[in-house]
Amino acid sequence: MAPSKKRLFQKNSRLKPFFPLLLFSATSCLAGWPNPARAETIEADLLVVGGTESGCAAAVQATRMGVKKIVLVNDIEWLGGQFSAEGLGAIDENRAHGYDGSVPIPRSGIFRDVIDAIEERNAKLYGGVPRPGNTRVITTSRPKVSEAVFRELLAPFEKTGQLKRFSNYRLQRVLTEKNCVFGATFLSTDSGDELIVRARLTIDASDWGDVIQGSGAEWDSGPDAKSEYDEPSAPAAAKPATDMNPITWCMILEERKEKILFPKPAGYDARYFNKLWGWISEEFAYTSRRLVDGRGFKAINHPDLLLINTPPVDYPLDVYPADVATDLEATETGASKKNLVAMTPRQREIVFQDARRHTLKYYYHLQQRFPKFHFMALSDEFGTADKLPPKPYVRESLRLVAQHIVREQEVLGFMSRSGYATTMFPDAVFSWQFEMDFHPTKRSWTTDQGDEGPWEAVFRGNRRFHRGGTGRSVFPLRALVPKEMHGLLAAQKNLGYTSIVGSSCRLHDQSIHAGQASGAVAAVSLRHRVNPAELYLQREHLAEIWTGLLEVKSGAPLAIWPFSDVDPFDPGFVAIQQLALRKALPLEANETAFRPDKPASKAWLDKVYGASEKAGYAVPSPIKKQAPVTRRDAVMKLWAVLASQPIPSPKRKSKTDADGDGIPDATDPLPYIVGWKSWKRDPARDGLPGPVPPSAKIVRAINFTASGGIEADGFTNDSGGLFGEKKGFGWRHDLSGNTRLRNSGKNSLRNSFVFTRGHNLWEYVLPNGKYLVDLSIGDLEHKQLGQNLTVESQVVFRNLTTPSGHFAEKRVEVEVQDGTLTIEIGLHASAKIKASLDQDKHGNSNTCLNWIRILAKP
Repeated sequence: MAPSKKRLFQKNSRLKPFFPLLLFSATSCLAGWPNPARAETIEADLLVVGGTESGCAAAVQATRMGVKKIVLVNDIEWLGGQFSAEGLGAIDENRAHGYDGSVPIPRSGIFRDVIDAIEERNAKLYGGVPRPGNTRVITTSRPKVSEAVFRELLAPFEKTGQLKRFSNYRLQRVLTEKNCVFGATFLSTDSGDELIVRARLTIDASDWGDVIQGSGAEWDSGPDAKSEYDEPSAPAAAKPATDMNPITWCMILEERKEKILFPKPAGYDARYFNKLWGWISEEFAYTSRRLVDGRGFKAINHPDLLLINTPPVDYPLDVYPADVATDLEATETGASKKNLVAMTPRQREIVFQDARRHTLKYYYHLQQRFPKFHFMALSDEFGTADKLPPKPYVRESLRLVAQHIVREQEVLGFMSRSGYATTMFPDAVFSWQFEMDFHPTKRSWTTDQGDEGPWEAVFRGNRRFHRGGTGRSVFPLRALVPKEMHGLLAAQKNLGYTSIVGSSCRLHDQSIHAGQASGAVAAVSLRHRVNPAELYLQREHLAEIWTGLLEVKSGAPLAIWPFSDVDPFDPGFVAIQQLALRKALPLEANETAFRPDKPASKAWLDKVYGASEKAGYAVPSPIKKQAPVTRRDAVMKLWAVLASQPIPSPKRKSKTDADGDGIPDATDPLPYIVGWKSWKRDPARDGLPGPVPPSAKIVRAINFTASGGIEADGFTNDSGGLFGEKKGFGWRHDLSGNTRLRNSGKNSLRNSFVFTRGHNLWEYVLPNGKYLVDLSIGDLEHKQLGQNLTVESQVVFRNLTTPSGHFAEKRVEVEVQDGTLTIEIGLHASAKIKASLDQDKHGNSNTCLNWIRILAKP
């Protein structure tokens, strides 16, 4: 599972020249600044670097858990990161599939506190409408409104002195000794004063991981080659090393009554925007990230307010226009070939200025192309000279080389995206779900002028959006902790994951969760004077982190385990979470709904008590004899008893390999479970053919798939075509339009099918006689309701529902008497009457046939 250490050092050797700039030389990092006018030294328990959403959450969580002296240092005045300073007012959050107004995991933790406060402010501003955008995301917020919310979030702790905040201070150097961070020095961008913070523990919640770099801790950037982590969709080579998710300089546009026409920017050329992204219409540009729909709600008396964050303003970081490259090279030979995260602040600023200019070119382009935008003016809420946000939207930073690096194959849904992730880490500290989402990472020159002319942002390989997503995942504590450097924790987007995983774990809610989790880890570490690197194997301390995130005096508890149907403010939320995290609930990979109000049957209770005892808890007999009404009631009573018991520590097989599976604890995703997968496939529901019986002979095997689908070994593809005498098989009616090929599965037998919502026949010419027929129904990506199938008039499945990613397989014995094997999928209209009660609840159902295998009976 782990890449070679040599490879990591090779990648970092390109980047380490930046470290001395931060460690030893303030002037080289902050060129042209005067010597400090005044110096102030502060002693703290915890230093948080970065006023991002993650930094704010880390500080708040640490204060809630009793850390007495916290210092938060921000490089600008604005708080809130993506929500505010980066201008991203359309709040992206956990998503299972599409933009359908729902989330797979209920909003929770400090993110929930922030969202509730935003929606409360929105209601006051916009006639009682808490979600005024009427757009693709659920909640929208003007950046200055979000910033005020984050300011109020910190205010109570600043008032008591538990938290001290410093704005407009840029990191000068990181203080280290014997492989341990013990603080940092900063220089004021206003006065030139120096701030020295000595702290027992430091959290890096900065935009670009500057503390991690300055400490000398190992880190990575750019793409990961497949050979490094064996990720299914990783490129063969990690080239170019500068390839990463682009930055975007967003715009906030506010409607005016009169025309506000922006002057033509220097260097504007329509060919920046009219090729790959020329399809963008006025309606899409106007509505796709609208923050306030002044016309869509009768209650709202406010001009339209738009966020412009669309691919034409994505700014790739792989190569730079000639003038930008020239300016970079003037600062340092080779600077234009650096990954952005490895650049000095001065070098990044050269890139940022060109990104800002590019966004203003697009603003002019929108006005030239679409009449609606004649009345849209740049908002002046940021107080910047060009009226753009103070920072770009940062999708990807450096990646910490952590105790564990989270890989794509670990977070993919086990058997389907709708289920839990393949690996559910035992040291979980927050949960998330999203698609693997790369915006265009490549700069493509659109004319023969090459790098001196216009360009567009385009996709490189399969690093693109809309290409599948994770299961319901949990994030491990170990991915917040450097592999070797002590006294340091990661937050924001500086986490221990691969580039691919980082593309799905970077949104507003996820970044807050990462910061909140890091704050909790810091609190427990400081409380017990324990190295954070040791916490994941210390079960009692891990439980203390969970309790700190769940049992809060104010605000919303954090959903660490990703149940889909239990809100943080529901009765029993904490008990349900605690038992799930301790493996005291009987769960399978697709049981993402707890169903708290379902009656607690004896069979279910026996499984719960059995799981609790298997996890090492003692379940008293009186509890077992009670008859709780609902599942919620049952777990609340059980947790009331188990909470006072010490958290069981599994017996170690060896000092370095707790479960004895041959994977050392240092690299084992599941230190206490054999292997790296949390779930086992049920052969009867995995969608794959079982073994052929002894002496049986395969006559024919058919894979139902879309045109162009990969042929599986030993199978012939059928893409829904009509029966043909020559080929000897096919459908009574053409179903070529009713085939699907899912992208999330590698095995072509599991990721494809033919379906019908009505009724259809498939026939295969076959000599009369007795046969065994193996077959599978189901869908890798979606739950399918009320499926029906018969073979030679023998009912095989009637009104059967298969969960997402789970299949129903069966072997039936049939006798062919008319020279044709006949399979029916769906039901005749008359037959549907018998199944109408269930089907009417769900509308028309699909019957999805994956494959069949015909065996001559021995």
